[in-house]
This record gives sequence, C-alpha cells and structure tokens, in this order.
Amino acid sequence: MSTSTEVADDSGIRVDTDVVRGIEEPVPIKRRKSWKRPLRRFSALIGIIVIWWLASLFMSPQTLPGPFLVFSTMLENLTEGDTYYQLAVTMGRVLGGMTIAMIMGLVIGLIMGLSAWGEDLLINVVLVGFSIPAVVFGILFILWFGLNDTAAILAVGVAATPAIAINIWQGTKAIDRDLMHMGKAFRFSQRSMLTKVVIPQLVPFVLAALRTALAISWKIVTVVELIGLSSGVGYMLHWWFGNFNMTQVLAWTLLFTITLLLIENLILKPIEKRLTRWRPHAAALEGAA
Repeated sequence: MSTSTEVADDSGIRVDTDVVRGIEEPVPIKRRKSWKRPLRRFSALIGIIVIWWLASLFMSPQTLPGPFLVFSTMLENLTEGDTYYQLAVTMGRVLGGMTIAMIMGLVIGLIMGLSAWGEDLLINVVLVGFSIPAVVFGILFILWFGLNDTAAILAVGVAATPAIAINIWQGTKAIDRDLMHMGKAFRFSQRSMLTKVVIPQLVPFVLAALRTALAISWKIVTVVELIGLSSGVGYMLHWWFGNFNMTQVLAWTLLFTITLLLIENLILKPIEKRLTRWRPHAAALEGAA
C-alpha cells in the first residue's frame, strides 16, 4: 500500500514526501562478495609460476631453479634473523625516500596543475628528471654523500619525485571545475574548498601516486644498494650474484615481491577503500536521479 503524501511548502507548491525521502536517504548499494574477483587477481601470478615451473624442467637448477626450490630457500632464509634485518634496512630507506618524493611531488604537481605560470616553469624540469635513469641519481648521491643511508634516501626521493609530480599534475587538471564554481557560488572558504572539493577529487590520484612511489622506490633503493651499499636487499642480491647462486637471487627477489604484495593488499587497499567510501554513495545518488 502506498503511503505517499503531499505537503505544501511556504510557496504553496505541493511536494511528494516519498520523492523528498528518496533524495535525502539514498538507497545504499549492496555488493555481493564473490571468490571470483580474488581468483582473477591472482590468476596471472599463478600462470607465471606455472610457466616458470615448466621452463625449469628443461634447465639446470644453476640456470633456472624451480619455484618450489626457490620458495623453500626463501622460507629457510626467513628462519635467520639477518634476513629481517636486511629487509628492514631496505624498508626504512624506501619509506624515507617515499616521504620525500610524495611531499615534493605533491607540491610540484599542485603548482603545475593550479597555475599556468607554474606549469610553464616546471614542466621541462620534471620531464628531464623523469627521463634520467635512477642509477644515475644513485651514483651521484653516493659520490656526494658517501656509502650511507642518506645517499640512498635522497636518491630515491629525487628520482621518484618527477613521476609523482606528473601524476598529481594530471589529477589536478582533471578536477571538476563546475564543482569549484559551485563552491564559490556558495561562498566556501579556502579551507572548505580545499577539504570538500579539491582533496576528495585528488584522492584517487594521490593513491595512484603512492603506489607509483612505492614501486619506483623499491627499484631505486635496490639499485643503490647493489652498486654501493653494504646492507639491504640489493646488497644481498649482489652478494649471491657474486657467488653465482641463482636460487638465492630469486629467493630474495621473491621475498621483496611478496612484501610489496602484502603492503598493497593489507595497507594501501584498505586505505583506498576508506578514503573513497563516498564514491558508491555518489553512484547511488546518480542512479536515483
């Protein structure tokens, strides 16, 4: 039975209360949990492991050890305390470099995105920095600061900044200008404009920049450790490479690959889900319209 009623507002216009209720209380979107999506995500990894195993059948363990041997070697390494130390050292350098890259990239990207003058001034600098190989930054900072953590962290921060800046720059240019005009029409303060209009639209781009920074930082830190430092995952890769031990090289590679996957699925994805939880609500409003 319909309970729809009509009421008159101050202007005498009759309004359907069901319509008003539907606008004020949007119907939430119910998502079905399915095992198919996680399976799709890991199917490519499973396929790579299968191909790896098949290829190892035709090669010697010294050339290409199989995934089971590499995995067991990695588990054996995890029983040693030095493994956690080397991994922690690399993680510290990655986080330090990521922090510098995110701060510098965010500032440069916002300047380029919000100011035509800033874009003209910085675009060529960013593109040049993006085109320089990471190993060059590693060599330069080792020569300038010596074989220490400072050189590795600064090399990561400087080398990863251009990629972050480009991501934020594109995100800033993609901001819906109509929403900004609407905010001005409603006389939003600068703080409200930033927190309620600009930042929510930038969140997906910031998260993408964070993922980019993480991937680039791991690569750069590993290269710097490999060419000049005496600790970290890159140093261990160099050590086992010098001993012609392919199993250990792949075991350490597998270890920091799994670490990256854990960071992505246990830290970054929950953060992304929380910060973008407004998106299904917006979709429901659009659907109701």
